[in-house]
Amino acid sequence: MPSTIDPLTMIVPRRKITGISAILLPFTPAGDVDWPSFDAHVLRTSDAGLTPAVNMDTGYVNLLDDAFRVAVLKRTKTVLSGRPFVAGTFVLDTPDSAFNCDAYFQQLDPIQQLGGTPVIFPSFGLTSLSDDQVIEAHAQIGQRCDRFIAFELGRMFAPFGRIYSLETFRGWLGIPQCIGAKHSSLERDLEWQRLR
Repeated sequence: MPSTIDPLTMIVPRRKITGISAILLPFTPAGDVDWPSFDAHVLRTSDAGLTPAVNMDTGYVNLLDDAFRVAVLKRTKTVLSGRPFVAGTFVLDTPDSAFNCDAYFQQLDPIQQLGGTPVIFPSFGLTSLSDDQVIEAHAQIGQRCDRFIAFELGRMFAPFGRIYSLETFRGWLGIPQCIGAKHSSLERDLEWQRLR
């Protein structure tokens, strides 16, 4: 069905755009982390005017343990010398798990301590909540951090994903600490609805 949204009507001339780009963790042919290539990629991304996003990509971040994620954060902080970055807060749970706010706190604390902005990855527990509970869960997270980015992820990317209602999206943006949201649905209309 054709879209009823005309994206040209949403253009705001001279608006400063903040771009964020995910940085995959490169490995050598021997299977070791290629730290020099990672450092160079983080630096090139920042030098290009984009904010690097580490520990982010669905399907990859879950392969890293907590110690490894913190190593990536420390390396990113060192390379960027105070420039901004964002990082994923991945909570590994199962389809029958309840929302675990403390597990999110454990993930976002090192990100903040090292100067990053947390991106709140979905989890089975989080996406099992009602829309109102999802907003409340993010508000709880906001009480623990100065700023965060919400994240809605289609199930085609991960079984714990969920695309929320527009009311939930608006609810996120009503949380003072929520500075924006990452949207991954592969549906342009859904993206445009959120931009309006």
